[in-house]
Amino acid sequence: MKLSTIGTDDARFDMTPMMDIVFQLIAFFMIVATYVTREKVEVDLPLAVNAAIAENQQDRALISISIDGQVWAGSRSVSLDELATTVSTWIADNGETKIVIRADRSNSYGLVKQVMKICRDAGIADIIFSSFQTEGGG
Repeated sequence: MKLSTIGTDDARFDMTPMMDIVFQLIAFFMIVATYVTREKVEVDLPLAVNAAIAENQQDRALISISIDGQVWAGSRSVSLDELATTVSTWIADNGETKIVIRADRSNSYGLVKQVMKICRDAGIADIIFSSFQTEGGG
């Protein structure tokens, strides 16, 4: 008995849907990678002997001060006047706001003090400073 081979020459695997998915995955990872790198501001944190890990860090707004003295509210570069407006907006949107200040160890204390004053004037009393824990005297 002879088997019929009609139509087997035209059978092909359609790659179009697979190519669509691959391109969507590539686009997704490119967008996510760009977003993640934008949020990180390079800061060389100071060392502290008695540094401790703060509880409930997720609900805190982030203010960073880079080595060149640039102030960042979250991932956005701001002046000190704009920082006051941004902090007030955070309070208006979220009510009681808690702050994490990440300041480069090379910055003068005067700039950090100005940022603290802006937060205090806006009504924020709960501020945490980021640092690295060290074994000896830092």
